[in-house]
Amino acid sequence: MFSRADLALYNRDGQLIAVVEVKNKLGTSAIWAAQLRRNILAHGGFQNAPYFLLMTPDRIYLWKDAGIAPVLTSPTYERAAQDIFSSYFDQSAIEPSEVSGAAFELIVAAWLENLVRAADKPEDLTSEAIWLVESGLLSAIQDGRLEYEVAA
Repeated sequence: MFSRADLALYNRDGQLIAVVEVKNKLGTSAIWAAQLRRNILAHGGFQNAPYFLLMTPDRIYLWKDAGIAPVLTSPTYERAAQDIFSSYFDQSAIEPSEVSGAAFELIVAAWLENLVRAADKPEDLTSEAIWLVESGLLSAIQDGRLEYEVAA
């Protein structure tokens, strides 16, 4: 039996591309993220998807082609989330330290929806977000769809 993912990203052909976990926790580390991913996979995990994203208000972790074996695997990419989410926090007048879990999930969903709908073109991305192009995630999800709380 598979766990439920907070969000899932599909390509334009309807194939699962990314499983997204959203955690409203500050001050995380790559070790914490790897342990959380391993624990999720050990307790039912998810269907195999090329990408696994773990989003926190201050850090983003991305695994590419890491499989679904419940082993401790470092993220392929780790980035500060400030450049990505700052405009969303500003628009909602919420500080990252004060955001609720539900509100943060909506912020993450809005950002991902912008990526899916190609609102963020590769040339418009900040240098902090160029990993989306390097990893192949941006092109894989563009013109796809985002789904909430799915059995992934």
